[in-house]
Amino acid sequence: MTARVFDFSGPLRPSRVLERFRAQQLAARAQKERQAAKRDFMAARGGRLTAGWVTREAHVNSDLEAQLPTLRARSRDLFNNTELGRRFRSLVVSNVVGSAGPRLQVRAHNLAAPAQKPALDVVANAAIEQHWAAWCARGSCEITGKLAFADVCKLVLKSTASDGEYLVRRVRDRALPYGFALQALDVNRLDHSYKLALADGGQIRMGVELSPVGRPRAYWLAQRTYGDAAGTMIDRQRVAATDVLHDFIMEFPEQVRGFPWMHAVMHRMNMLAGYEEAAVLAARIGASKMGFFTRNADADPRSGALADAETKDGELIKDVDPGTIEELPPGYDFKSFDPDYPHQNFESFMKACLRGVAAGLDVAAHNLSGDMTDVNYSSARIAELAERDVWRGLQGWFIASFVRPVYAEWLRVALLNRQITLPSGAALPADRLDKFLAASSFQPRGWAWVDPNKEVEAALKAIDGRLKSRRQVIEEQGGDFEDVLSDLTLEQQLLDAAGLQPVAAQPKAPAPPAPEQD
Repeated sequence: MTARVFDFSGPLRPSRVLERFRAQQLAARAQKERQAAKRDFMAARGGRLTAGWVTREAHVNSDLEAQLPTLRARSRDLFNNTELGRRFRSLVVSNVVGSAGPRLQVRAHNLAAPAQKPALDVVANAAIEQHWAAWCARGSCEITGKLAFADVCKLVLKSTASDGEYLVRRVRDRALPYGFALQALDVNRLDHSYKLALADGGQIRMGVELSPVGRPRAYWLAQRTYGDAAGTMIDRQRVAATDVLHDFIMEFPEQVRGFPWMHAVMHRMNMLAGYEEAAVLAARIGASKMGFFTRNADADPRSGALADAETKDGELIKDVDPGTIEELPPGYDFKSFDPDYPHQNFESFMKACLRGVAAGLDVAAHNLSGDMTDVNYSSARIAELAERDVWRGLQGWFIASFVRPVYAEWLRVALLNRQITLPSGAALPADRLDKFLAASSFQPRGWAWVDPNKEVEAALKAIDGRLKSRRQVIEEQGGDFEDVLSDLTLEQQLLDAAGLQPVAAQPKAPAPPAPEQD
């Protein structure tokens, strides 16, 4: 402990002693504050450079209640009216859903088979897959009859990317094919301003009725969508959560509604679109080669080449044809207006902005912009593999969130209605629901190899070394192992019937030895 030493030199006046004592106290306090400042977070410090930084801490639901309609409207505008927004939506749909949607695979075992030799129930599995394909066709799975299930998946995913969430209603009716259908709804039917505290401890927040523990138990849907010209959001109807599919990617604990996937880059995308528009306008003005006439006090405004010029607010305006050179009358001069645009740094600046947008969207910059000028094989491969990990994560979320709940409901209703029949005409019993549901999975789309030659060789070595199965290799490409076996069997039968044999691949000849050099 450091002892304080007071300087009492000079006349011992009480006011002087008190003044020095206070000064030393202030100095000691300032020293403590400087030492404490060294241990705090620099990002939390105040000052002139951080005066505009957010300091208010609020829950995500409070922010969404105040800003969700504006955020969603601006996101839809970027998706509809900008190239980057449309491209990102196409990337999301093509990489998560694909052209045909996730493929159902049922691998239930036959309970009648011996325990030591389990066998797949091929007939029942094939029946479920065939009836599922029939329900997924256009006219069966969706209430309006305009969409197939793959189209519904694409529509739901587009809504999720632009709005941050999706809203689909389950419709059960014996008159429908298999007694079940889907109705895609606009998320604006959930009134973000509807907020109410319930007597049992639950609450209604942004149109979602929550239990005391925060589990959705009902949704308050409007008869008309918010902003519809036919009317505003009125006549709310309470719909149980068991009749609604509503989900989003949760970013914060206790989050009730979703927000657009482009939220982190929307401001930059809007500014970038405005900058491009201004750059194009400046280039168009620069290409026009305009100019201004100047004259002195003695110039005749209606003489010589300017006799046919128009007059506007006392000023002369003249249109000039390309390639025309005219003599100006005495007293006149011409000052050209030649803006230097597009600037030579325009391309590099745009690429830097696009890389920031791509990073915020978790996609490769060359895939988002379509510009492959600065991409080589190694960088493209690394970017593709990293991006595919993001798509695989979204595929898993989408299947677990939407596809599998729809399939589970369809299977339950179809088994209860005895509409899944075997080739013999017998219907599958409803008490086997858990068995078939547990044995069902969905295979999302896959991607072709970046380097087919090397990666096929690696896959064959992994199979020979028992590090991977053939099923794993095929499913990584988005295929189905049983379909491949069926195609190979049929191919062999056709070759045998035609008296042909498949042409075996010729082994690669070894490279000749290099000649010796002196």
